Amino acid sequence: MKIISFFNHKGGVGKTTLVYNIGIALARSHRVLFIDADAQANLTSAAIPVMEIEKLFNDNRTIYSCLRPVIEGSGGLKSVNPVQIRDNAWVLPGDIRISDYEEFAPTGWTEALAGMPRGFQVTSAFHRLIRSVASRISAEYVFVDLGPNVGALNRNVILGSTGFVVPLAPDLFSLTALPSVGKSVASWITGWEAAKSSADRRNAEFDFELPAGKPSPLGYVSQQFTVYRDQPAEAYKHWNDRMPEAYQRGIVDELQAVGVHIPLGGTSIGEVSNMSSLIPISQRTHKAVFELNGSEARGAHYSRARNAIHLFADLATKISQRADEMDQG
Repeated sequence: MKIISFFNHKGGVGKTTLVYNIGIALARSHRVLFIDADAQANLTSAAIPVMEIEKLFNDNRTIYSCLRPVIEGSGGLKSVNPVQIRDNAWVLPGDIRISDYEEFAPTGWTEALAGMPRGFQVTSAFHRLIRSVASRISAEYVFVDLGPNVGALNRNVILGSTGFVVPLAPDLFSLTALPSVGKSVASWITGWEAAKSSADRRNAEFDFELPAGKPSPLGYVSQQFTVYRDQPAEAYKHWNDRMPEAYQRGIVDELQAVGVHIPLGGTSIGEVSNMSSLIPISQRTHKAVFELNGSEARGAHYSRARNAIHLFADLATKISQRADEMDQG
């Protein structure tokens, strides 16, 4: 099983749309679990009708329900059955109350750095939760949607990931966020190594699995640029052309310096053109863009929607192949 997080410090880059469409494309050939680890729960809203979400919330079948015993100190993780949304796709619904873990996790990190078992229990909770839920459905790939920050929750998820994908928009702010992502992940990796060394010195023993803490930068996906005559508009092309170097310097170089394996195939995974007219329809119908039918997307829009499968399937293949490479390494 490979755990792939989608992560960027900058919001507004179409991350959730990307996660959902690539994941549904991958689910045509593999078993995929979506984990909504963003307090905004946009992935859950994209995948599940609102009335069903309310029922799941009331039935304690959200990500917060799993973490609540750990947060409250009343017991271990509670594993729930994820919601099946396709033959080969499931989602663990998000929950705004997950922010409680965000407030709780820093104490666990401090205790882990001191080599204290309770700190490792708290810090590894997300990793163990993901593996537990994924094992219930024999998921081959787990896609985690993370919020746009470098907080404690994201740190703990990233440390338990096989690798992470960075969605990018071709603008100044998206690119200037890359050094923050790279430095943060590098710091988390070295901190986790230090924590494990502290535990070794204390002869600490654990009856639960610890994450490896070596997430690989799988690459970036450029999206949401305006297309004119099949070419990015000049104002956006400027930033699009700067992405490879910015990603290399901001993320790859930082992680290479702390011993992380870098996948083959270059830094770019692919590009997604502007699909703004189709995105609201797909969100309203809880479908991937390429799943829209002729009554939902008409005329030329329908042709664009159907053709999108080639794009998202290609992105899914590249991401899964890079994750497989890291897992074997």
